[in-house]
Amino acid sequence: MKTRYIFLILSIFLLSGCQILQQNEVINSVSPGKDLSATSTPTSTAELVKPNPETPAPKIEPEKPEVKPIESEIPNFLDYPVAFISQAPYAIWDDLHKEACEEAAMITVAKYFNNEPLTAHTMEQGIINLAEWEEANNYQIDLTAAEAAEILKNYFNLKAELITEVTPDRIKALLLAKKLIIIPAAGRQLDNPYFQTPGPIYHMLVIRGYDDRTGEFITNDVGTKRGEGFRYQYQNLIAAIHDWDPVLAASGMTDEEIEQGRKVMIAVSK
Repeated sequence: MKTRYIFLILSIFLLSGCQILQQNEVINSVSPGKDLSATSTPTSTAELVKPNPETPAPKIEPEKPEVKPIESEIPNFLDYPVAFISQAPYAIWDDLHKEACEEAAMITVAKYFNNEPLTAHTMEQGIINLAEWEEANNYQIDLTAAEAAEILKNYFNLKAELITEVTPDRIKALLLAKKLIIIPAAGRQLDNPYFQTPGPIYHMLVIRGYDDRTGEFITNDVGTKRGEGFRYQYQNLIAAIHDWDPVLAASGMTDEEIEQGRKVMIAVSK
């Protein structure tokens, strides 16, 4: 009996010692004074890396779209499809038709803006009708640019503006604005090889386009049957632009006097 009793006490002691040893090993594995809950593994990387409050977060600038400059493209060639008939539709150069360049130029632009056909018959009849109207309204045979502008407004119901800035750039700008231009000129200064010698002392024609590649204005020169799309060099045409001066013409106009006429042109539109 004693032997069993002693054996039971030893067994209890040994079992108790193992539990105490295990508890001591767990306690010794943790630093003194450290909360056991602090050893739990973080659940996200945000808990591992904390931003330094002293270092400001970098600013992310929004990406700006590339802005391309707007370029105004000016064409180096322009030519409106303006129909052509000369001031002598049937090649009869009588007194009426020799002086009909102003009437023919105005009829040309009127037919274009009204989108009406231009034939030899319509030009001939138009010249006759307009010449009669001008006579009834006290216009002289030769018209100044200002008088032609009045007729374009009152007879043809078109817009007509007198322009005194007579330069190639100004003419091109007016054409780009979809206007046609009528110019008064010292006819012989134009040096058109198709004019009857020596050429008209005073003349009017229509500018319908330009060509920067060759430096030429494209015209409908009603003073010759070969005047459709006839080209004049920029500076040559500008130099020849001179308005009719009734005062100088009172005793007959000479080449020197016509070249004293002011530089002016008529911009015509619908």
